[in-house]
Amino acid sequence: MKSIHKILRGLLAVSLAIVPLCSCGTQTESAEPVIDDGLPGFTVEGETDLTGNFYLSFPYTRDLIMLDGKGNIVWSKHEDISAPSGFGSFWDFKKHEVDGEIYYSYHDETGTYDNYGLMGYSPGERVILDKDFQEVKRITFEASDVVAQGAPLDGHDFLMIDLDHYILSGYIKDTVYNIPGYEDGTKVIFSYLQEVKDGQVVWDFNSTDYPELYGLTTVASESMIGADDFANQLTDGPDYIHFNSMRIADDGSLVCSFRHIHAILGLDRTADRDQILWTLSGPGDEFGLHEWQKSSGQHYASIDGDYITLFDNGNGSPSSRVISYRIDPTTKTLEAFRTYSLGNKYSEACGSAQHLYDEVYVIGWGASIRDADCMSVCDFSTGETLMTVTLDNPQSPTYRCVYYD
Repeated sequence: MKSIHKILRGLLAVSLAIVPLCSCGTQTESAEPVIDDGLPGFTVEGETDLTGNFYLSFPYTRDLIMLDGKGNIVWSKHEDISAPSGFGSFWDFKKHEVDGEIYYSYHDETGTYDNYGLMGYSPGERVILDKDFQEVKRITFEASDVVAQGAPLDGHDFLMIDLDHYILSGYIKDTVYNIPGYEDGTKVIFSYLQEVKDGQVVWDFNSTDYPELYGLTTVASESMIGADDFANQLTDGPDYIHFNSMRIADDGSLVCSFRHIHAILGLDRTADRDQILWTLSGPGDEFGLHEWQKSSGQHYASIDGDYITLFDNGNGSPSSRVISYRIDPTTKTLEAFRTYSLGNKYSEACGSAQHLYDEVYVIGWGASIRDADCMSVCDFSTGETLMTVTLDNPQSPTYRCVYYD
């Protein structure tokens, strides 16, 4: 396995760095680097002056990588996949700061739960690590009217408000009777969100409680085929909505991305019914967007000051892009819109876009189609790419690449 990774400084000068291997799981960010054997090989071109770290996770392998602003490995984790199912990856590696304490987390697709035959569903457990990367706890769903105690989570996103207060996401397969034309019952895979505080469920959201969402499903790429198969002819449960990210807005509402309806929803965390506050983009858009302003198969919608910024995969389009909306959720009006072209780059699925400062963004390329780049730091004011990480194996894409100070 590789213990060498290449650091390319600038566009022309190339240097090769040999990095020692050491045992995993006992160092903090300021200590010696932790570089597990078996990590995917990659090349770094360019560098930044950022003092924080980039967090990389992978949808098909059990790898986590933390890089500094110059592309050096700070901490990492690798395990071989041993589950009989052949699945078992690590998703959504991130940092949390709670009451001055640092924690990390990632999703462990254990390979022991039914994934309903979906490549985009990774049932498992959220793993919480302390500042020294020691495991603190593992989290699954709490019992509710929808799920049993200990039911698996999905790996797309997780929010930690404090060590005993968090918002969880999952996919559930069940028979429903509220789809027009299928009142005798049909199976679907739906989105379920659950907020837990001190071991108690204090709020949850079930997408099947809102039958108006079924009609918004739109197949825009090969990866979505079967999403609108409510007759269960192609699948025994269509993934009709496909949740992929959530953030808490300043007003306390939850801003969520749902890929297969090509929309961002605002959800009321104080209500147990009529929870959908607004719908941005997609066929159900309430903000008067022009078609060219709408996203398609988007990922990673984040709160960016007064804007909602997302990575628009652009399924059905020739390329992906970064787009941002400033909205008035009360009047449901679009106040401002901005978009950044990513040139010829196209990502079928996964990916992320995060505003760092000025017009500098970190882009996680996800399932990049035309090259093996997994992450770039781009200055859109100058058109310069400050840093790019390229994988040796283009068949092993990243899920997300995000930055934390």
